[in-house]
Parts: sequence; structure tokens; C-alpha cells
Amino acid sequence: MKNNIAMVSNEILRPKEEVGCRIESGGYFGTVRYIGKLPDYPGIWYGIEWDDPTRGKHNGTVNGVQYFQTKHLTSGSFVRREKINFGRSLIEAIIVRYSGQESDLMKRIHEQQLISLQKSIKAPFIEFVGFEKVSTKQSNFEALGIVSVRLQNVSFIGEPNELGRLCPNIREIDISRNLFTSWADVLNICQQLPQLYWLNISENLLELPEEINDVYPNISVFICGNMNLTWTDIKRLSKIFPNINELRANNNYITDLTTEDKNNFNNLEILDLEENPIKDWDEVRKLKTIKSLQNLSLDGTGLESINFKTKEQTLDYFLNLSKLCISNNLISDWLSLSELNKLPNLEELKFINCPILKSENAETASAIVIAKIRSLKIYNGRIINHEDRRGSELDYMKKYGLEWLRVKNTPDQVKFLEEHNRYLELIKEYGELEAGELQIPDTTLKNALINLNLVYNEQTVIKKISPAMLVQKLKILVRRLFKLDDFPELVCITEEGRYEIPLDDDTKEISYFSVNDNDTIIVKPATN
Repeated sequence: MKNNIAMVSNEILRPKEEVGCRIESGGYFGTVRYIGKLPDYPGIWYGIEWDDPTRGKHNGTVNGVQYFQTKHLTSGSFVRREKINFGRSLIEAIIVRYSGQESDLMKRIHEQQLISLQKSIKAPFIEFVGFEKVSTKQSNFEALGIVSVRLQNVSFIGEPNELGRLCPNIREIDISRNLFTSWADVLNICQQLPQLYWLNISENLLELPEEINDVYPNISVFICGNMNLTWTDIKRLSKIFPNINELRANNNYITDLTTEDKNNFNNLEILDLEENPIKDWDEVRKLKTIKSLQNLSLDGTGLESINFKTKEQTLDYFLNLSKLCISNNLISDWLSLSELNKLPNLEELKFINCPILKSENAETASAIVIAKIRSLKIYNGRIINHEDRRGSELDYMKKYGLEWLRVKNTPDQVKFLEEHNRYLELIKEYGELEAGELQIPDTTLKNALINLNLVYNEQTVIKKISPAMLVQKLKILVRRLFKLDDFPELVCITEEGRYEIPLDDDTKEISYFSVNDNDTIIVKPATN
């Protein structure tokens, strides 16, 4: 019989209980910073620095004595051992997770650990049972290709090489939001799983060693969000995983994107840097050494403007970049959107919740963006067909046509064409508009109505709504329409279903969230 059961070890495998270990207590996560006695309090106490700075009571200093240090003034506290969870093995988590209960295999592993214990106390008695059942269970685990143990309080792997014997065919594994502290464990997982290509280690606070010589070329999708990583750390990881095709490193401490080594990220096509404090577009330009880059996400990175620092109308880098996400930033000028026209192959743009969009209604803002970027085919999840582009470009010419006639053949023409980068191109395409064509009737989106599909459970109601309606008033309407007890939460699904946009500010008009004709509003019960 093929034996994939864990080999007997010299001691029962337990999670480490030492300073630096990650722990869980009452649903909160933290790091052990102190183990020892406290004056006037009996027994041993564990000083914890909590990930949530509001969870603690102090900064490691009590009654004038500093026992440990924390990053925040209120992220530290002392806890008794019995209230702390130091975690369990990855093997145990997989078995419990994918058997629904403690399986025969798990019992067998526990039995072997008990053998070690009995030997250590010179009492070698134990009964071996259930071996046939173990073999049956084993075959199920061998078939596992996709494994998720997120939030399972995993702090170590298990017996040496046990993972590879138990689940040799894992291709994708999610070990995010656990209690790992060592990169050695992560690399050990890669070593034991030769078919692994997709790895999510997010929300594990791991300290990268000074030197790592391991290389795992099979990993092509690597997710490492919310881990306090810097771009220097990311570049080091690119040496360990040289064939990364998709890298998601959101919510880290990435500010400087210097990428001087052309051997970094040779195969990278998708890069997610959302919610990193990048702030300056000059840093984004440094990514030009990644020639394979196709999809770049920069949502919520504090960007105030976009400027490629060149007068050339087409860049000779970012040649493969076709999708860009820059929502939830501080961009406050249309000139930044003009700059994006310099990207030669930009086809898809996600751009919502930025200050400049507040200056126009949703329909006009959309027309401006489409007109400014020649190659754009999808905007905020909506496909731009030929009629959409023609209509947007003509509306754009009408909107700025009077200003063009005023500055034409004057010194101000240069400034106008810097901001309205495609205006001469549009004139060549459609011809110069006459003054009479530039009188725009008062039919702005705020005075128009759009059709919205309001969906609650199995009910769907189509209503004509003004884009100028406040979210608060839409909630009142929906509450009355579906006879709800409380005000609901609303989520907009774009017509093509590409994006979900929470309508999470009652004081804003729904047009602020780029709600357009034929969109769907999902009505959800309030979570509070």
C-alpha cells in the first residue's frame, strides 16, 4: 500500500511559542513581543502588539517600565496564555477543511505524534486502527488541485515533506490571513508542490531574510497584499519567482518604484499596486523597464496628476499597456487625461471617484475622457462602440468649440491645444464646426432621466431616475418601493457587468458614481 502518511517525528509538532510569533485571540491578530512576569501579577504574561492599534491599551510601557515597544501608542497589551491561539499546522487545516471534520487521516497523524510522546516517556503502548479508511481518504487529498486555508490560524506546515505526500497535485493555494512568521515556510510549500503556479500569501507579516537563494520558476501568479512590503522587497521576490506573470501587491508600503534592473519582471503582464502611497506619477514612469506590462492597477494610490514629462505625442515605452485603473485618486485636472493619450495601446480605463469628475455630470465627463484618449475601447466597464465614440467626440468639439474659435490663431492657441490634445485631430476627422453648431441646448444629463434596474432578491423594477438624485433619496425610494424596514445598501453593477460600485456616500448625486442608463442597482440589507 502506498504510504503518504506523515513519518514519525522525534517530538509532537506544535506551533512555536516565543517572542516574534504571530497569534490570534478573540478574532484579533497580533505579534508576541514579550514573555515573562509582571510585578504584582502572578504567573507568566504575554506582551502582544496587536495589528489593530485600537485593540490594545498601551505601547508596552506599564507603570513606568518598558517591557516591549509598539508602533502605535495603544496597540500593546498583556494577555494570559490560555487566551492565546498560537495556531496549527497547514496539514491539519487542509484535512479538517476538506473533510468537514477530523478525518481518519488526521487521527492517524495524531496517533503517530502520540507514539513519539509515548516513546519519550518510555510507555510504548498504542493501538493502530483504521488504516484502510486512511488510504481511501488519502486518494481524495491527492486529487486536490485548489486549496484555500485562509483564516485558519495556520502557523507552520507540519512534518517534513508531509504536504507533498498528502497533496502532491496542488496547483493553487491560498494561505492568506494566517499566523506564519517565516518566509522559509512559504518557500517550503513551493518546494513540496512542484505543480504549484498560483500562490496567495497576503496578510501574513513575514520578515524577508537578508539572503534567499531559492528560485521557483513555476510560480506565475503571486499575491502578497497587506504585508508591509516595500518595492525593494518586491524586487527581491521577483528573483525568487522569476516567471511571475501576475503580481498583486496592494495595501503595502510601496512608494519608490525604481526598477533599474532590466532582469526584474521579464514576464510580468498584470501588476496591482492599489492602495499603496505612491502619490507621484514620476514613480509610475519608472515602471517603463517592465516591457511586458499590460494591466496596471493604481487605484487609491494618492495620485494628484499624470504627466509623462515629454512633448512627444506617443510614448516609446509602455508599449503593451492596454488596461489602466486610476480610480479613487486625487486627480483634479483634465490635462492628466490628455497625457494618457500618449499611451499607444491603452484600450481600457477605470476612472471613478476623482475630483476632476465632479466638475461635470457623468455623461459629459465620460464624453471628455473618450474624446481625449484615441485608443480607448472600454471605459469604466462599458464598451465604446463606433456611435459612442463619434457622439463623444462631436459633443467634445461642441463643448469647447467657442473657446477654440476665440483662441484660434492667437498666442493662447498653444495652451488650448496642450489641454485639448486631440482637437486638431478631431477637426481633421469631422471638419471644423460652425458657430451655429456650437450653441448647446440645455439638455444636460442632470435634466435627463436614465433607466435603472432596481433589484432586490428576486424582484426587479425598472425606474426612470435623474442622475442628479442624491444617493440618500434613492435609498428612500428603494425602501418604499420594496417595503423594507431599514434603509438599504446600494451597489451599482455596470451594464456590461464588469464592475461593482458601492453607492456609499448618501450626500453625493448618483452620477458621481458613474451610474448610467441601463445600469443595475443591487439592493442589499444594511449591515449595521
